Amino acid sequence: MVGYSNKSVLPVFLALVLVGCGSASTKPDYWMYAGTYTTHGGKGIYLYKFYAATGKIDATGLAAGRLWQSNIDALASSPSRILAQIRAEWPNVRMIARGVQDPAFQILHPNGRYLYTANSKDPGTVSAFQVDPANGKLTILNTEPSSGGLPVFLTVDNSGKNLLVANYSGTVAVLPIDSTGHLHHATSVIGQQGWGPSQALHPHAHSIVLSPDNRFAISTDTGLDEIFVYKFDANKGSLTLNEPPFVKMPPGTGPRHFVFHPNGNLAYAIGESGSCVISMRWDAQRGVLALIQTITTLPPDFHGESAGADVLIHPSGRFLYASNRGHDSIAVFTVDPIEGTLTTVEYASSYGKRPSNLRIDPTGNYLFGANVFSSSIVQFRIDQQTGRLTPIRSFGIPYPMAMSFTPAR
Repeated sequence: MVGYSNKSVLPVFLALVLVGCGSASTKPDYWMYAGTYTTHGGKGIYLYKFYAATGKIDATGLAAGRLWQSNIDALASSPSRILAQIRAEWPNVRMIARGVQDPAFQILHPNGRYLYTANSKDPGTVSAFQVDPANGKLTILNTEPSSGGLPVFLTVDNSGKNLLVANYSGTVAVLPIDSTGHLHHATSVIGQQGWGPSQALHPHAHSIVLSPDNRFAISTDTGLDEIFVYKFDANKGSLTLNEPPFVKMPPGTGPRHFVFHPNGNLAYAIGESGSCVISMRWDAQRGVLALIQTITTLPPDFHGESAGADVLIHPSGRFLYASNRGHDSIAVFTVDPIEGTLTTVEYASSYGKRPSNLRIDPTGNYLFGANVFSSSIVQFRIDQQTGRLTPIRSFGIPYPMAMSFTPAR
């Protein structure tokens, strides 16, 4: 038998312990972007540093906005960003000076190098930005028409070659993305047709989400009480109505946002006017949704006015979160992964007025809620066993809207 001395074993043992401890505790840091309504006092897209290991978050200035305000805190790289902003918006001097306007929604490219915004104007536009992973700053690449008015939702397909946009005016569109992150004119535009339950409501596309296999695009329409399903061709950048073309929601629901469960077999929509969550089963082969359950997002003793806004599934698939604007709360549910049904856990205060966008950080440990009317974002700790929310900090930001995360370098 070969023997080993304590002197030779001890350094190796200590080295292994140190390596093991380091790999277990090391978590990447992230940049968090928060868009704001510039017509209500916001300055553009705000930038935060999120420390995943501790949950700490620091404000670091503007990622994109007015020409001078978004560049003054990073002078070394500001000349190239200023020139890019001039080039992207030329000859519109006003747009050059003002920068991004009313970025109501944002989405990151799958490679994390580009960010896209829905600029909620009429006519609407969408903008492409390049991400600097070292300082989080955004350099505008270009801006294209959204092929409708008031764009409110964006999705980048799994191939990274297409940006899909939902316009509140009632259209959905596909814009190609080239290898440099730039956007090009729409290759497919469809106007959603029909009448709402009162015959006074027109089509209002409010979200567009791709199926996990990238074969179908699902668009909620708050005006028609319908969820449309389109066949999606990533190579052509085209949308065509599926058969059946939509699933009808309960009257007065007003489906607003939509999310797939991580298992790919279930889906959920939040009803804006109905203040409810609709559970559905997804037939991935045929692209068909079937209703399972409708559950309220409000407590039984509440009788005031409220509207559903956003819906999220925890990365584990065990919990669902839905925001209520009016009741000013976040409804928390557990998810039955087999049946697809939801069970209410709590109605957590949003600690602000009119909570709209919700976002779970990449670790799955924290939920961020944007309170539009109280101009604040609240960070909650997620109980990994129950899904319950505990507020840990709040920070001021004027009229916050969508949020997103990308790894920092």
